[in-house]
Amino acid sequence: MDNKYSFAYLGLAVMMVLLFIQFIMGIFINLYVPFPPLNSISHIGPGAFPSNYLTVMFHMMLGFLILIVSFIMLLLSIKIQNTKLIVSSVLSFIFVIIAGVSGFLFLFNEYNRYSFIMATSFIIIVMSEFYYLYTLKLISGTSSKY
Repeated sequence: MDNKYSFAYLGLAVMMVLLFIQFIMGIFINLYVPFPPLNSISHIGPGAFPSNYLTVMFHMMLGFLILIVSFIMLLLSIKIQNTKLIVSSVLSFIFVIIAGVSGFLFLFNEYNRYSFIMATSFIIIVMSEFYYLYTLKLISGTSSKY
């Protein structure tokens, strides 16, 4: 198997593991991390950062890591020079950005629509990654025969 395909498979595996952990952390935050009301005084001062916000910080850092991996996957797709892989990678990268911006906005106003946008973006990213895997399997299988 060509090196560029093995790197693409590795990147895809890393991306799926990160997305799985991100999803679990998002569910945990949704269920167990209370956000203080926006108009309360608890947003100001040293007590404004409860210990369970560490989960939120980990979730955010994982989101940045997913953004970096999705960008690397986009670069790999460009190196492989397959239009379907490039489209899948661009779609995944765009929706990672949309999910991140929605999460950031959710922190400041806690509108459920931002949570919905994050969840929908997650589903689109996962579907895009599975399409990437399908396409990668097709093109790496045909190139190894010749």
